[in-house]
Amino acid sequence: MERRMTAGVVVEHAGTRWRIKRPLGADAVLLRNDAGEIVSASPSTLRFPPDLPGRPAARRVDDLRYTDAEWAEAAKRRAVLVDLAGVPSRSRDDVDRAARDLGIKRRRAFELLRLARSGCGVEAFLPVQVATRAKRLDKTVETIITQAIQTHYAQPKRPSMQSLHREVAGLCQRAGLTAPSIHTIGARVRASDQAWLIRKRHGPQAARAGRLLTGSHPGARAPRQRVQIDSTPCDILLVTAGDRRVIGRPNVTFAIDMFSRAVLGFSVSLEAASTLTVATCLAHACLPKDEWLARRDLPRVRWPVWGKPDILEYDQGPENEARGIQRGLRRYGIEAKIRPKGHPEQHGTSNG
Repeated sequence: MERRMTAGVVVEHAGTRWRIKRPLGADAVLLRNDAGEIVSASPSTLRFPPDLPGRPAARRVDDLRYTDAEWAEAAKRRAVLVDLAGVPSRSRDDVDRAARDLGIKRRRAFELLRLARSGCGVEAFLPVQVATRAKRLDKTVETIITQAIQTHYAQPKRPSMQSLHREVAGLCQRAGLTAPSIHTIGARVRASDQAWLIRKRHGPQAARAGRLLTGSHPGARAPRQRVQIDSTPCDILLVTAGDRRVIGRPNVTFAIDMFSRAVLGFSVSLEAASTLTVATCLAHACLPKDEWLARRDLPRVRWPVWGKPDILEYDQGPENEARGIQRGLRRYGIEAKIRPKGHPEQHGTSNG
């Protein structure tokens, strides 16, 4: 198994299919599923799924040849067509509607529908890459165009394509080379990493807004199957009772059950989020609330929500990844799951 722990290998973990993102050492490996979720797991818990009878052979793909947007689009296609494959009375109009939504032709939709029925993974829904025509420009000219895009075009002042063409023409003239046309330079710009280009020219918010968002949070099928924990400062200021002097802004940590969206537990502190606030919140979430309510003279209030979560989701804050918190999760059999970085739409459920 050690020899097969390489990036891109499909494995089964906790009854679902994952793809190895990268090994973290001898005792852990980072996994990613079709929805973009990332978890760490022990290699001993992984299983290499055998080829199922009747299933087409898995497509061999190079992860590095596809962008994140292409992987997200493939996941969207698979999700839509798997749902459609589960409709027994689907019609040609249903397939046409799905094809329009996905921006593909009807024939391609039927091909992908057959793959969805056979249970293929998301790699089968990636666009087929065809061999591109070899570039005919001199290598030095190609280097000049690439450098001009990086140093001149990819700037917050957002130079125009005409400005980029003049920059490339000037550099080529000084090098004694024939300058390419503006159409050729435009093709090189379009072939660049668009997410990186938008981030450089328009900022990180525009890059995030332009990113393809597909699917939704996986949610949960039972109470406490997935619990999300998060901290946030409150929109209030506490003051002293006497002179009304500002004490500070409290921070609250919530544990939210993803099945019922009920508050499983919380912790409030004037200190910043730390291992203490996380541990206090988890203890409050796991224990019954009757005694806690009685101490606050709330005997008539019912809060029948408590118990150990199966999966605890959190961001990459140091208070969540602390050694003590991770040791406690392992001790009580709680699976730790890091919410995917760069996906704010999956973060802050407790703040919403």
